[in-house]
Amino acid sequence: MFSWAHRRQLMYGSIVFTFLAIVIGVPTYFIFFNNAPTCFDGKMNANETGVDCGGSCERACARDVLPEPIVSWVRPFSVARGLNNLVAYVQNPNVNYTAEPIPYIFLVYDDENVLLGTREGYARVPPTKTFPIFEPAFDAGTREPSKAVFEFTAPAVWNKFETEKPEFDVIDERVLNATSSPTIKASLLNKTINKYTNVEVVAIIYNKEGNAFAASKTVVDIIRGNSEAPLVFTWPKGFTEEISKVEIIPKLPI
Repeated sequence: MFSWAHRRQLMYGSIVFTFLAIVIGVPTYFIFFNNAPTCFDGKMNANETGVDCGGSCERACARDVLPEPIVSWVRPFSVARGLNNLVAYVQNPNVNYTAEPIPYIFLVYDDENVLLGTREGYARVPPTKTFPIFEPAFDAGTREPSKAVFEFTAPAVWNKFETEKPEFDVIDERVLNATSSPTIKASLLNKTINKYTNVEVVAIIYNKEGNAFAASKTVVDIIRGNSEAPLVFTWPKGFTEEISKVEIIPKLPI
């Protein structure tokens, strides 16, 4: 027979054990064995359509998007002796998605196919149909660039774009002194109530054959909602080709 003191010790021990089981065991169970589904748990669960993608997850599943942005054309544009702006004109095939910054490289060659140099960077893909990737002032030295090659050097990772898209218009465009000291002036109109900062804007000039022959970039430091900001693009030497079209492209901030 157990003594009363012994039974009391057993009772207290049971109470302590039960308390510890509740305090330690229950949280441990939920932490290690009953986690709520997330978009980062390495499992296909909740309403995901793939592992950690689709459904309510921000990340797009590979089968839901085209894999890479499409490069329409790439060109070096002479700015001054030895200096060239490099432009890749790119299409986003998934306009409701953006891509995380993708590494890229420009390779610049002369007319004898000699590599003059490279320029590397990272590009965000905005939720628009087309956008330029612009690298300024590539120094070719005494050689004359004849062509440029552009490629992304890593796969794109696509995410759904579910916030309000910036809405910009370019208005009041004017071309001045095209054959001597070319200047393009215009205004960037912000059609939303939001304020945006560091908005990149690229101007591309086309000839009668529809080929781009000049490009320049400016950055709007700040543009407030429902307001305008001035745009000015300049070149140090006159154009030798007749202008048929000017395309001014704001790169939407994301």
